[in-house]
Amino acid sequence: MIHPLLTEIGYREPLPSLSTRKIPMRSRTSCRGFVPVWLASEQWWRRVVFESQLELMFIQLILSQGNVYDIWEQPPAVRYVKENGKSAQHYFDFLITWMDGSKTAWAVKPFELVQRREFDQEIALIASQTPKSFADEVSLFTDAGFQRYDAVNAARFQQFSKSPDPAADDAVAAQTSVLEGSTTIARIVEQTGMSGRAYRAVVRAVFRGDLRQIKGGLIDYPTLVKRGVAQC
Repeated sequence: MIHPLLTEIGYREPLPSLSTRKIPMRSRTSCRGFVPVWLASEQWWRRVVFESQLELMFIQLILSQGNVYDIWEQPPAVRYVKENGKSAQHYFDFLITWMDGSKTAWAVKPFELVQRREFDQEIALIASQTPKSFADEVSLFTDAGFQRYDAVNAARFQQFSKSPDPAADDAVAAQTSVLEGSTTIARIVEQTGMSGRAYRAVVRAVFRGDLRQIKGGLIDYPTLVKRGVAQC
């Protein structure tokens, strides 16, 4: 396996965050930090900061889709006019540029807060005044929109993708190519003889579409999988 930050000329740091709003790293009420993310726009890693565990899960889930070109946390504020006629500004949590060039501005908020503050109505008002030059669409992401195991799976995929392991990927691909019906991840791992390396390769194969879970849930050793569309 290759360390993700090693190049032909040695170690290279991730690029700095592009956040336009300074985020205090210390908080008594929320999880804060940064995660190194490989971006197609940079062809390298960049530090992406987050202000909560929900934001971290958003980052991992959105990146696992495989079609993110760039991710910008806390982009420049968007100005809008409130219903009372007063001018205001809003910092979206993330601005995602997709591989096709389109952009989506995301507000990431706990569902309880959205309900209590009627934030869905506020973000709809902001969306109606967000210029297309900033984003093609506006979306709201809450913890009611996904299962926790989906976030865990995405986090594992991001972690397992940081260090390429072609030998393990090839070993899993060989088992997948002759797979008929369904089997457990444990069985595939056992047949490769590569233990944890094979498990990590299986997770990568699931997210690529080479393997498919029989039903939703945590991608773990007892999980039943079958050949995916990419193999058919």
